Amino acid sequence: MRWLRLSTFLFTVLIISACGSRGASVEPALPTNTPVPTFTSTPVGPAPATGGGQSTSQTTSQPAATPVPPQATATPEAPTVTIGNVLMNVRGGPGTNYNVIGTAAPGLKFRITGKNPGLGDWWQIDYNGQTGWVFGQLVTATNAETVQVALVIPAPPPPTATPVPPTPVPVPTQPPAPRFPYSLIDRGQCPLNRQQTFFEGIVYDRNNNPKNGVCLHIAFGGPRNTKCSGCGKPTGNWGFSPFGGPASSGTFVEIYVVNCPGSGWDEPRTRTKDFSNLSPLSEKWSTTISQSIGCANITFKEN
Repeated sequence: MRWLRLSTFLFTVLIISACGSRGASVEPALPTNTPVPTFTSTPVGPAPATGGGQSTSQTTSQPAATPVPPQATATPEAPTVTIGNVLMNVRGGPGTNYNVIGTAAPGLKFRITGKNPGLGDWWQIDYNGQTGWVFGQLVTATNAETVQVALVIPAPPPPTATPVPPTPVPVPTQPPAPRFPYSLIDRGQCPLNRQQTFFEGIVYDRNNNPKNGVCLHIAFGGPRNTKCSGCGKPTGNWGFSPFGGPASSGTFVEIYVVNCPGSGWDEPRTRTKDFSNLSPLSEKWSTTISQSIGCANITFKEN
């Protein structure tokens, strides 16, 4: 700005000099002291340029902002299980059908790594560096709200087949020992016979050969008569005609093998009244007569 004031002053002097050269002499005017304008700096940004002069910029310094440290975030505690009051089995999968891989003492803690799907009643844990499973109702879980289903769950083992006891090989059963020395093997036939009621038959040995000398007894209303096979008959044959004609209706008749009477019994004698030993040696053939009949082929066989 000083150059501007100086130029103004010189221009004034030149005008006065020119006027003095044309008329009377004039004393030169004393220079007037022009007040100097006060310059006020602009706080922010550069000052605008005036008439091609240089611009001056001044910046008010501001205090540096103090950085605020971020607040520390609390790290959530890992989910864990605490074993209850009993020694607990640790299994290879979520179920009692999995094998036991170890045990855990009461009060021990293990980190939870997962749970089973569905009920979520088994916890997967880090069991000393390997994966194990514990039943949820026997442990206390902590911070387990966000535990996810385990990514790897072993397939359950196949069910153990129940051993089937071997089928016993049936042992051929021996036929029961015969109750008597002789068996009734044929009841024969008893067609009507109006002339006379009779009973005839035969006795065989073990080889199916007719056998003589076997005593048979007939009884109706008590002991009646004993005869032997082959006695007055063809080999092995025997017969009774105890009524001498037709039998009375309602008569109950029994015929069975007995011991032959004591000494003195021989084939020529065909009957005896010795009833001292009538213990049965065979099943009893029996019938109730309703009218006169003739029975044939009543067969006994030696056992």
